[in-house]
Amino acid sequence: MNRTEFRLFLKRYAENKCTPEEMTLIDHWYELIGDDELLVSMQDYEWQATEDRLWQKISAGTQPKRSNMIKWRWAAGIAAAISGIILAGILFTRADSDPYYAAAGNTKEYKEIRNDSKANQQVRLEDGTTVNLYPGAAMKYPHHFHTTKREVYLKGKAFFDVGKDANRPFYVYSNRLVTHVLGTSFTIQPAPATGQVEVSVRSGKVEVYEQTATPEKHIAGGVILTPNQRVLYRQKENSFQTTLVEKPEPVVPVAEMPAMQFSDDALRTVVNALGNYYGVEIVVENDSLYNCPFTGALTQHDLYTRLDVVCQTIGATYEIIGTRILIRGKGCK
Repeated sequence: MNRTEFRLFLKRYAENKCTPEEMTLIDHWYELIGDDELLVSMQDYEWQATEDRLWQKISAGTQPKRSNMIKWRWAAGIAAAISGIILAGILFTRADSDPYYAAAGNTKEYKEIRNDSKANQQVRLEDGTTVNLYPGAAMKYPHHFHTTKREVYLKGKAFFDVGKDANRPFYVYSNRLVTHVLGTSFTIQPAPATGQVEVSVRSGKVEVYEQTATPEKHIAGGVILTPNQRVLYRQKENSFQTTLVEKPEPVVPVAEMPAMQFSDDALRTVVNALGNYYGVEIVVENDSLYNCPFTGALTQHDLYTRLDVVCQTIGATYEIIGTRILIRGKGCK
């Protein structure tokens, strides 16, 4: 068994997919290191150390001794992990594996906050920015921002509502990504198990690009996101895929929201109203679709539900292509 197979073996155990014989074998392995700590109490760096010690013992061919107490601790730790902690995520893609987060903000000028609760935790920064840390997330930020820029380091998922300050751009460093804004609201959501990071924008405009060993150095290949757009960054391929968010939100003030009631109006009028309401570009496959009339009240809140109603009425379909919506159909004379 090589190191990769060993990791996969532990992952199967954490997911409760091992046979009884395999579970007994892992019990033996854990006895090799004689660790008296419960698994669920370990810090991230301790997981890596435990795995390293196990592998060293196994690769050396050491034979274990049975111990019912240690076996009970191992089983209890796994049971707790399955019910409330994603063990595989800790073992294989620990958040602290982000070298930028681990190395940043380790001076007295910085403060770190961790959300170890089961509910979102709101943090208000000195510039008026509010950050909602999701369970398991952590953030490092300075007590006082620099005079020319604002920088924070994120581990895990968080929603940012950034205070406007044109003279001091706001930077969020997370999992090799840099999210650069002037004043907006957005969500950063890493998926440690797949090595992907998603950034979605609710309001304003953000720039997302890959972080280098020198954070101040900007490299090409990033993307610009506007409201209701998101980007999926794949670390292994260093690739960016942009699309629309799952549930686009209105971008116009409540007082300016249109009635969305139409009476024999051309499709051009309908798609323009929907596009402006959600800040989304909606195009048609051929111009004759613009001639199709639509009558009805679009009382639904969801953009895609509204599009379903419109397309069913005129005998058309739609699909999301990148950050645009394309309506397909024969059209009308």
